[in-house]
Amino acid sequence: MTTTDTFLACDWRAPRRTLSGALLGCLFSPLLLADDTPLTLERQWVSAPSVESTTVAEMARYGSKVEIIDRQQIERAGPSSDITRVLQMYVPGLYVAPKNGPFDYGTYSLLGGRNDDTLILLDGVRLNNRLYGGLYLDTLPANAIERIEVLKGGQSLLFGTQAVSGVINIVTRSPQTRDTSGEVNLGLDSFMGQSGDARVERILSNGLGDLGLLAYVSHNISDGYQPYRNSAYSASTRDKKRGYEVTTFGAKAIQGFADDSRLELFYQYSDANLDFARPVNNQKTTNDRVQQIATATFEQRLSERFSYFVKGHVNDWDTRYTKIDSLKDGRLVSKNRNDYWGFTDWGLQAEGKAELDGGHVLVFGTDNQWFKGQDDVLKIDNNQAQANALYTQLRPVFAALPDWHPSLGIRHEKMSGGESATVGMLTSLYDLNAHWQLRGQYGSAFKLPNAEQLFVNEDYEQGNRNLKPEKSLNAELGLDYKGSLLAGEFNASVTAFQRKIDDLIALDGIHWVNGQGRIKVRGMEVDGRWQFSPRWNLSADLTRNLLESRNGVTLSNIPGFFARSRLGYESEDGQWGVGGAIRYIGQIDSAKKVDYGHYSVVDADAYRYLDRAQQHRLSLLVENLFDRDYTTSMTSSAPAVDNLGRPFTSEVRYTYRF
Repeated sequence: MTTTDTFLACDWRAPRRTLSGALLGCLFSPLLLADDTPLTLERQWVSAPSVESTTVAEMARYGSKVEIIDRQQIERAGPSSDITRVLQMYVPGLYVAPKNGPFDYGTYSLLGGRNDDTLILLDGVRLNNRLYGGLYLDTLPANAIERIEVLKGGQSLLFGTQAVSGVINIVTRSPQTRDTSGEVNLGLDSFMGQSGDARVERILSNGLGDLGLLAYVSHNISDGYQPYRNSAYSASTRDKKRGYEVTTFGAKAIQGFADDSRLELFYQYSDANLDFARPVNNQKTTNDRVQQIATATFEQRLSERFSYFVKGHVNDWDTRYTKIDSLKDGRLVSKNRNDYWGFTDWGLQAEGKAELDGGHVLVFGTDNQWFKGQDDVLKIDNNQAQANALYTQLRPVFAALPDWHPSLGIRHEKMSGGESATVGMLTSLYDLNAHWQLRGQYGSAFKLPNAEQLFVNEDYEQGNRNLKPEKSLNAELGLDYKGSLLAGEFNASVTAFQRKIDDLIALDGIHWVNGQGRIKVRGMEVDGRWQFSPRWNLSADLTRNLLESRNGVTLSNIPGFFARSRLGYESEDGQWGVGGAIRYIGQIDSAKKVDYGHYSVVDADAYRYLDRAQQHRLSLLVENLFDRDYTTSMTSSAPAVDNLGRPFTSEVRYTYRF
């Protein structure tokens, strides 16, 4: 999705943001500094600016709530962190529960949404596969990410199906300096998990313009922890830990042409061997996976009033699934051995943005995607799909109301094997004064049935070729403040939301059906950040969700209440910092109506630069400081078993920048 107009270099001498708390200050005493000479990097850029419109960040100007997680926060999420861990720590109002630790599936909820109500993008490319409908973040390394943009509320107008409660756009890193530069990281945790990654980049000039090049590689390996209580394991279970090994490499090239156009190419390859933990009769259960993502984007600014981009992408996912049981009599039974399941997604999007007379802005585009898959584990009769969409949005300007920034638009989308969907959206931002803003959005969103729901053909699960798209009517209203409190910088916001869902897609016994009646979700999110002294800061957020069941249908795995708070301290010279955070999860019911919530978890972190140039750094993360036993989700087996969150884990990382 979005990139900044210029790729500015990181200034490593600039003050760092404070960490989340002061729990580990005693761990880092002053160290001798090897070099007093600051490391200087001049700001550089790829000369041709990015003109890709409909960006997540841009929508904040028209009434949508946007959160940005920057590179400093990503680095403090831990040496072996994947994207799920980063989201769990830093996004206000987003509930995230990794099933069994790093590089695993997770449960997500944003503004009262279900697990697949949030659309996940990588540089604007859809990661939610339309054949299976899931979220696939478990092989994305955090070291490859520059920032994460979270756009809240119904967003189907610009982003299509599954953008029911929000959009998370993961933006990969880009080259930023004309001198060869980069970094190397090495990490180790208390379960002997190891992590390592490296990045190198440079911007060159050639006969066409500026050429930015970047490459990265990462490797994470661990035997993991025991994700079930001892009482849950059968006597014949041999493999009781859930381990992982993930290797990723990627590259990006950005070629600028003069000052008005550019071509960006991106490729990432991930090879992962992931344990799929089971408590009963488990000898070996693994997903052995290769994922490849490639994108090509051409952007051009034809004039001061018109720009466009064309983006193509391929997302290829190939998994070999192995499941071997160990029986009481010692025999091994192979249920699956390297059985294949996977998919390939292609996409082509074109969008233009024109400034009309009077300052009005018109955005228009087409979004086309094709999908195919194969599954030797789950039988699906039709493993191909196609979706085509047209959309437009007007951002008018009213001279008599210069402080009002509205937008309105419409989208029509058709998917093969299902009905079409048409949605509209109105957003509004009003600057009340220098400190207060009133924002709101109202419109419809949709979720097309996936191939499993349409065409699955198993004895225990039957698809329905006549499923209608699931539709929802969404409303969000918010008030934002930015100013001061007791001489310190302070900003806060409150958002009330409501969602009315029609034609809810759900399982009725073994059959996929559209539910009768309307399901309502409503709630409130509050968050704030306070820099109450030059060195100390405090942030907190809380979310209350109220769910309505209808005709026996209840939305599950959505917390009724959750809250987080972070306290941080940073030294005056930015050489060291410490922090701590606590998160509390209230009632949360599984699909079988088992409440597995009501727990709190405390994390802590610290960092220390070893030299004035800030080339050498030690970082420490302690997850689950008090070793709380808590449940992240329930297994689908009968009887259901608790998936346990990560126990007390300490991780240390060394970073070298050059």
